Amino acid sequence: MGTNVCPDCGAPLAIDDINVREGVGLCRACGKLSRLGEITDQPAADPSALTRPPAGCSYDAPFGGSAVVRASTRSAGGAAGALFLCLFWNGIVSVFVLIAAAGLYTRFVGPLPEWFPAPDFKSDRRGGHAGMSLGMNLFLCLFLTPFVLIGTGLFFALLLSVAGRVEVVVSGPDGRVRTGVGPFRWTRRFAAGDVRRVAAGQTAYQENGRAKELIQIETPDRTVKFGSMLPEARRRWMMAALQQLLVVGPKRGGGTRRPLAAAR
Repeated sequence: MGTNVCPDCGAPLAIDDINVREGVGLCRACGKLSRLGEITDQPAADPSALTRPPAGCSYDAPFGGSAVVRASTRSAGGAAGALFLCLFWNGIVSVFVLIAAAGLYTRFVGPLPEWFPAPDFKSDRRGGHAGMSLGMNLFLCLFLTPFVLIGTGLFFALLLSVAGRVEVVVSGPDGRVRTGVGPFRWTRRFAAGDVRRVAAGQTAYQENGRAKELIQIETPDRTVKFGSMLPEARRRWMMAALQQLLVVGPKRGGGTRRPLAAAR
């Protein structure tokens, strides 16, 4: 469970200072009155925990004004599940992809090689193709496109479960969230100086009937969501680290981000 903390200074809020009926909470440390939706599901701001990250996580501050928070998406259980889904889905889809490829090959190139693992499409007496009409072949290619894209996504999920990483880079007023494997990364930018809070969110999709938990960085202009594939311990640590780095540290330091001790 998250800790009820002030979204402005990060101090914990006592139960007596939260008015559920009015939907507000009072921070005794800074005197700020906040809406209930802004103070719930917040990671606890625990600076001492940031110097002891769990396995697969790290925090680096290579030079002034710059910081990198990393967490690995590696998971043996996740990799096993992703491997099963990837093989099952792509195994079925590949049969129809081979049929579509064989139809196009015999129509525009010539007879199929003997080693090609698909039905043999032979020409009829009029020079046509007895296996599949051109219209049906093109329809099959179009029909298979979303299934191939899903299979590609499952393969990428497998790579993330084996060697993926989530990385949040803060350099001065700029912030970037990068998720991926090696050079293949999805990057999203946000204004690090305008972050209002770092909190737990949920995915729009469901897995086994339940939405997955993720991290969301909220600014006035946008909300960046990420980390749904992180194991819970790493996700919770990353939320706490980002809360300290982007919200608590700058506000306690008068608007200047204070570098934390590098930890691995």
